[in-house]
Amino acid sequence: MKSILKIISYLLFILLAFLFIYYGNRYVCHNHYQRGITYEREEELNYLVFAEVISIDEITEETEDASNILNKCIYFKAETFGDKTQSNNNTLINAKQIINSTDKNIVQVSPGDKVVLLPMDDEFLFQYYYRFDKIVILGIIFAGFIILLGGIKGIKTIISLAATCLSIFFVFIPSIGRGYNIYFSSCIICLYIIVTTFAIIYGYNRKSAAAAFSCLTGAAISVTVTFLMDKWMLLTGYINDETYMLGNIFGIDNLDVKAIIFSMITIGALGAIMDVSMSIASSLYEIKLNNISTTPGALLKSGFSIGKDMMGTMTNTLILAYIGSSLIVVLIYAGSDYSLLSLLNKEELIFEFLQSLIGSLSLLLTIPITTVICSVSFRDKNPKGRELKE
Repeated sequence: MKSILKIISYLLFILLAFLFIYYGNRYVCHNHYQRGITYEREEELNYLVFAEVISIDEITEETEDASNILNKCIYFKAETFGDKTQSNNNTLINAKQIINSTDKNIVQVSPGDKVVLLPMDDEFLFQYYYRFDKIVILGIIFAGFIILLGGIKGIKTIISLAATCLSIFFVFIPSIGRGYNIYFSSCIICLYIIVTTFAIIYGYNRKSAAAAFSCLTGAAISVTVTFLMDKWMLLTGYINDETYMLGNIFGIDNLDVKAIIFSMITIGALGAIMDVSMSIASSLYEIKLNNISTTPGALLKSGFSIGKDMMGTMTNTLILAYIGSSLIVVLIYAGSDYSLLSLLNKEELIFEFLQSLIGSLSLLLTIPITTVICSVSFRDKNPKGRELKE
């Protein structure tokens, strides 16, 4: 009976987690907090056509008079698919791909390729390859391995991952587009991710509660340090050209780009903080479970020892992840004529340093916090000496 109630409560929580996404999306999309200017998007983007190449008709070469650049023109037939209105599906159309001599990485279309075309006058021009189906296949393989290796917990991981991604794309991002307070939205989404991840994957027990509370504390540290560094360093938030366009794209006057930077740092650090807090909590829980007489002091010592081993690799993982994601930016500035001091003071690079250091600092401080919380939470002893009380 107890196990049935546990399953029912578990399924109820999953239902509530996805209801939050559904009604959160409806709320932010139908209740505009702030209306700004209306940004006129390029109308032709609404008419992009998805098609599969059937055959290559002709290949010609043309030279541009002004630049003396050689253009290769590939004329091909393609069959449309995926039209929203379903009225233009399976229609055979004539299209053209233009490859000039400066395009080093553009691959010529061939029969069977799926492409995205743009209607232009009386012809369709090649824009880029349709790649989403490949990503879906890789995602299915990824999910398959998670389930194969994790079993039931792997299925829970997939559910948790789905809830996390959906909450960001269907609640958090629309809330920015509708002009809601970005700081508040970031904190709500972080809280939602922490609670749903630990509850769905690990269930309602002392281990997940200790890890979740530790994670909340680590996230609070990240929020605090980010806010203080923003005030101290007098950041503007305009780290690249795209940030200048955000206000127009969302149609919001005076969009708070600094708040978006805050969200990037906080959400980016959250994953590593969750990983560290659960790793330490799980390790200490197993130690206590296998030796019920282990004292809080011994757990504390073991926790710090485990944390020291994790410290180096997790910090490197976080730093390398941020460096890898910003490598193009670093290369652009490194190849310019900026002096080293000028380069290191560019706000775009400062943001990368800030993101790496705040994430690593939050991770490091989460280690002792989790250790202390777990050593206190797992201190009781079962009279029968067989298992730790949940």
